[in-house]
Amino acid sequence: MQAVIIAGGKGTRLSPLTLRSPKPMLPLFERPFLSWMVERCKAVGLTDILMNIRYQATQIQEYFGDGQKFGVKIRYVIEKEALDTAGAMKLAEPFYTGEPLVVFNADILTNLNLQALMQAHEQTQAQATIALARVADPTAFGLVELTDITASEHSSTGTIQSFREKPTPEEAATLGIDTVNAGTYVLNPEIFAQYPADQPLSFERTVFPNLLSNQQKISGFVWEGYWMDLGTPAKFYGAHLDILQGKMPFPLPEAMEERQPQVWVANNAIIDPQAKISGPCFLGENAKLGPQAEISSGVILGASGLIDRPLSPGIYPPGTVAV
Repeated sequence: MQAVIIAGGKGTRLSPLTLRSPKPMLPLFERPFLSWMVERCKAVGLTDILMNIRYQATQIQEYFGDGQKFGVKIRYVIEKEALDTAGAMKLAEPFYTGEPLVVFNADILTNLNLQALMQAHEQTQAQATIALARVADPTAFGLVELTDITASEHSSTGTIQSFREKPTPEEAATLGIDTVNAGTYVLNPEIFAQYPADQPLSFERTVFPNLLSNQQKISGFVWEGYWMDLGTPAKFYGAHLDILQGKMPFPLPEAMEERQPQVWVANNAIIDPQAKISGPCFLGENAKLGPQAEISSGVILGASGLIDRPLSPGIYPPGTVAV
């Protein structure tokens, strides 16, 4: 299979964080989020990666190059203008080998079992397999209705019967559906053949509904693990806390140690014995805390931070000085 990472969006909801950086290059614990996605692909044998880019595209190209230093092959599909998610896939069509495509939205943090998702696609012989997540408030999402559900450990698989618009609270209670599109797909490449190139095209509004109307099978893979859309500053910050609290497995930088529960500190950090620290928190490389420092629960301090006063919860960039 090939991987396609859709990473061309401007990330307007994450502004001002994205004014100088593409959304998928924002650092999650001092490493670009997109590098974690590339490593996830490599871990399951997806080493042929197509990367859709547009906004501040050169930052991504300069960081990843051809992918060799990451142990993968990366080719770039550059949008001149926004083509929506499926339009970006159509633009990448010349690079397809005919194998199924594992497609990622580049703003989703999840411990989704990719191997199980790919196996489900092969076993069900569907034209498309959509990863689904359960949400507490379905009124904020379009819903996905399943039939013929087969459950297994941490997941279940079924046939998608319909896509529903965002329900009212009353409709949600009546429907009893809490599964939503989780932003990861396995797709047979021929589903894009009928669409023109260089035209905006949506998965949710066009491609997936058309498959259903043409009686083409779409499977749903419901993952019961962690899932977070990082599309807003609040969610981006919340993802840091979830990782520190052990809700989402994520590799922290090397040379870190958990000095007390949920308190992760770089080995070369210098901390005055009188400094006060409450978890969950993260103190990056070369951090220095003076005797008046008070690190509140929820502080994410970047590299080379110099702190000698109380610090309220939040993400602090590298080089922060608070004295």
